[in-house]
Amino acid sequence: MRKRTSFFIVCMLLLIFIISAPLLAPIVHDDHSPKSAVRNYIQQDGHPYQSFFAIIRNTNTIDPQFGELYNVLWNDWDNETGSTGQLCYAKESGKDIFTISCGTGP
Repeated sequence: MRKRTSFFIVCMLLLIFIISAPLLAPIVHDDHSPKSAVRNYIQQDGHPYQSFFAIIRNTNTIDPQFGELYNVLWNDWDNETGSTGQLCYAKESGKDIFTISCGTGP
């Protein structure tokens, strides 16, 4: 009985997360940090679930014109190749506000 109850609770929590992810994405991912701004960019591109699961790595490269460079790996279900590796630049455009520009790189 205890295993069944635990399994039911875990399933309900997972279901709540799945349903609430699109609602939580704009609240959780704001533009106040570079990684959060990249996640916001993915969410605004129509992929709220992937905004939570994207792998974002700082390359420690700063371009004076474009900002700080990040490697971003996420799964774009709309893309034929599926896995989408991007290079994203995060530039501070105001106090604690970052603008993002992304591309697939060379």
